[in-house]
Amino acid sequence: MAAELTRGELDAYFALVTAGDLVQRAVSAQFSEHGLTPLQFAVLARLLDAPDGLRMSDLADTLVVSRSGLTYQVTQLEKAGFVARKSSPSDSRGVVARLTSSGRDRVLETFPGHVELVRKKFLDLLSPKEITTIRTTLEKVVAGLR
Repeated sequence: MAAELTRGELDAYFALVTAGDLVQRAVSAQFSEHGLTPLQFAVLARLLDAPDGLRMSDLADTLVVSRSGLTYQVTQLEKAGFVARKSSPSDSRGVVARLTSSGRDRVLETFPGHVELVRKKFLDLLSPKEITTIRTTLEKVVAGLR
């Protein structure tokens, strides 16, 4: 049987879960103003940094989403004209997703509001040292969960 959690450990866990839920709710509302879900925005943002596109499997791994879940979201983005897919030049079985000019425009018009939200609801509440502590701590958590 696992050892019980201390009050401090339990409070830390609940704070993490609650913060995650509240962040998700806030960004979902902000992205919906631009006709996007948080995952769709994440896809567009990742593709913005990859002018030659990204393999769908690599994109799914990076975003920690199932391949079928990513395929569905990319299909929706493709229908909207934001993403195009093509066969991978290095692997005939692979598929590469790339941002279209419309997708680039959409992600760039969405970024300012997202940055404002992240600053107002998160970064402006913390000191630079606290931000560094949160980043390094959450990197450990993410590494342990992968």
